[in-house]
Amino acid sequence: MNAFKTGTLAIALAAGSVLAGTALASPIISASTTGPSFEVLNLGTATTAGWQNSTTITSPGFADISSITFSGGSPNMSGVYGGSVSKVATTPFPAGTPGDSMANYLVAESNGGTVTVTFNSAQTSLLLEWGTADVAKGYNVITGGGNTIDGAMILAAAGLPSSDSGKTNFAVDITGLNPFTTLTFSDSTSLSAFEFDIGQVPEPGTLALMAMGLAGLGWMARRRRSSKSSV
Repeated sequence: MNAFKTGTLAIALAAGSVLAGTALASPIISASTTGPSFEVLNLGTATTAGWQNSTTITSPGFADISSITFSGGSPNMSGVYGGSVSKVATTPFPAGTPGDSMANYLVAESNGGTVTVTFNSAQTSLLLEWGTADVAKGYNVITGGGNTIDGAMILAAAGLPSSDSGKTNFAVDITGLNPFTTLTFSDSTSLSAFEFDIGQVPEPGTLALMAMGLAGLGWMARRRRSSKSSV
């Protein structure tokens, strides 16, 4: 497996087509097998691997999300999962080869399971920790706002061959999407599940604190150099 690669791909979702008089966007997809460099939604940590719950998540205070709902899945229900269970769900953490993390994540289970994420305001970008991306039709699909993203696009963005299908996790950054307020994550096959977690960039306040910290470190380094030169 060609692990630890990163790449960017511009995908024309529907070149030359028109939706309500407006041409569909051509999003830019970046997929990395290292990281992620962004925060992910904290859903807790499992003590036992597998399904945890299918309770609607409301106003988590993260990534402008209003709610997350779960529907369907057979023989396993869509919902919040933790750890990895063979032929049920595999942790999307970390990017690259799946590890032994027990951190919880979201799963649209096989045979038509869905996870629907609703946002408070229109979005045009998306950050995801995407578990074991699959290239086959219907396996890992995101739809909403006239956008369609699937596992084949993620592997292509990372520059990995189709033989890596179902083996590799990715930290994914998608920009330039058509505006959306709802995204549906689904898996319509009988052999797979769509494991993922939503990400967000650090809040402006966090970035400001990081900048202040770096500035402070720089000042201390300059002061040490100055002290040494004056001895």
